[in-house]
Amino acid sequence: MKEISIGKIKIGEEHSFKIIAEGGSNHMKSVSCAKEMCQAAKENGADIMKWQLNIVEEEMVKDAAILVSKDVLSSVGSIWHFVEKFAMSAEDLNEVKQYCEKIDIEFLCTPFSLKAAEILRDMGVHSFKIGSGETEDLPMIEEIAKMGKPMLISTGMTDLEDIDLTVRAVIEGGVPLALLHCMSVYNSLKTNRCQLGVIKVLRERYNIPVGFSDHTPPEGIQDTLGRLVNQESIIWGAIASGACFIEKHFTLDRKQPDADSKFSLDPYSLQELKNQVRAAESAMGFERRVFEEEKSVAIWAKRSLVANVNIKSGEIITRNMITSKRPGTGIRSKDYKQILGRHTKRDILEGELIMWNDII
Repeated sequence: MKEISIGKIKIGEEHSFKIIAEGGSNHMKSVSCAKEMCQAAKENGADIMKWQLNIVEEEMVKDAAILVSKDVLSSVGSIWHFVEKFAMSAEDLNEVKQYCEKIDIEFLCTPFSLKAAEILRDMGVHSFKIGSGETEDLPMIEEIAKMGKPMLISTGMTDLEDIDLTVRAVIEGGVPLALLHCMSVYNSLKTNRCQLGVIKVLRERYNIPVGFSDHTPPEGIQDTLGRLVNQESIIWGAIASGACFIEKHFTLDRKQPDADSKFSLDPYSLQELKNQVRAAESAMGFERRVFEEEKSVAIWAKRSLVANVNIKSGEIITRNMITSKRPGTGIRSKDYKQILGRHTKRDILEGELIMWNDII
């Protein structure tokens, strides 16, 4: 499976690099805000707008979830309280989906439970995005695969052996699949946690399209020496490693009081991402040819055959009679075997360029 279709958008090595804008919880439960985000994402370079469908009681055991997350997510109470506070209803999400169709940007959504996936299926979604937390949830993965829709699956917090199980379950279900390399780190992300080489590992291991779910803020991240590495460098590295699409959190205002906006792209930085992607894409071409701009350099930089000794007219040319020197205006040195054993038509002095009209 060299490509995957998300509605009208084709993702794969043979297609242009695609950008997925992740709305997350940045809509603040406002349908009008979500619609504005969709419009801004489309205008500033996104190919796909992605959302999330949470049904809190379907995806968590309340008391246990609160207990293990209350310290990490103390600002919102716990993961249970976070979802309760920020999750958009299925009805509102369906309205956003219809708006995406109206303005012609592909709609994608992450179900965080099988019930959510069933609701999305009944809405008529064309594909599913599975988050890193559900990557190894085989009961859910297998049931969603039975729905027969393409799946994008993030791989944060998951080792290769568990990814093997997930990929096998989806492929055995006959469903088109792409993976996203992801590090589920949202704060204090450093370059040594990016592990961009894993993109190549995933491509070669599964022979499917691989993308990058990136949480780098627009201003970049620090390396292990404390130096700033900008977002563009990360993007170039991902594309060089073989990523053919990217998912980035998106917001209208990075100062919004939600969990994700502070590391999300705003409309300006999404446009910058698009420009960075296109620049990197143009630099990563696979075509090995001589460009017009190189030809004037080749005239003096390439080498020609030169007489290594005085060669008399009528002599048979042997290997010890010739050497190679600049410029490349005579017989190119790569063609030296074509003149061995042939006769000269004139006397050629040591150090002279040998031309095709000098030999018989």
